[in-house]
Amino acid sequence: MVYTLMCRCTFELLQGQEMERLCSLFFELSNEDRLRIILKLMDKPMKLTHIANALDLTVQECSRQLARLHDIDLVTKDPDGFFVLQPYGRHAFRLFPGFQFLTEHVEYFNRHTLGPLPEKFMGRIGELRGSEPLTQLMGTFSKIEKVVKEAEEFYLYMSDQNLIPSHLYKVGKEALDRGVQYRCIEPVGYQPPEDVLVNVSIDVKEAFNVHRADGNIVDRALEKVDVTLYMNEKEVAVLAFPTQTGEFDYLGFTSTDPKVLEWCKDVHTYYWDHGGLRHEYYIATRN
Repeated sequence: MVYTLMCRCTFELLQGQEMERLCSLFFELSNEDRLRIILKLMDKPMKLTHIANALDLTVQECSRQLARLHDIDLVTKDPDGFFVLQPYGRHAFRLFPGFQFLTEHVEYFNRHTLGPLPEKFMGRIGELRGSEPLTQLMGTFSKIEKVVKEAEEFYLYMSDQNLIPSHLYKVGKEALDRGVQYRCIEPVGYQPPEDVLVNVSIDVKEAFNVHRADGNIVDRALEKVDVTLYMNEKEVAVLAFPTQTGEFDYLGFTSTDPKVLEWCKDVHTYYWDHGGLRHEYYIATRN
């Protein structure tokens, strides 16, 4: 709701020439040929005939599209006859990956919401273009097991519910024993589900308690955890957002892309630093 009101207020502040310029920008960039021209000019300045040949356009059609881009100050023509992408055009196009990411996953975002996400991460949502969708729950659990097994430095986790299978606790113990640091964000008062812990051996439970006491596992708590994230330093097992009705979901995105890793790590750090309270609990070792 807050995010919606912020967006509405932002657009209501646009009046007259500002609104006209914004509408012109969106309209001109809605054409495939004009987008292709901008992509070419992102690399280097080009002459009209070279652009037309590269894009398989007639010279007349290419000239017409360039004139439209010139009229809204996205491109200009230098004294040597080369068309050059204006700084305004370059900056505007850099914002497009966010729109591309959303349009590539229309069905997902019609079922899930980014509403709780802090505004600064919404502005960077295009960095997630290097991720792949996870559409099966077992695929998610398989990815989580993989990032725990392959973690060498850290394992970051945040979720409203931790429903991982009991055998992954043993995998987690092995990661902790080899020096991996756990940083976990969970809801206030969270405790692991009893129906999962009943199948975890006593020695594994005790090992988790020891690692928690030694500071190898650090837990923080929030009143509500909206983003689901499991990752190590090399791979994001799953990044998932709540459903439109605010319900927890394990289906989302996975990636090894450096930009996605950076985005996800920054999100975890944000929630860790903003309102995260130290949360300590020890697993009962009685079966």
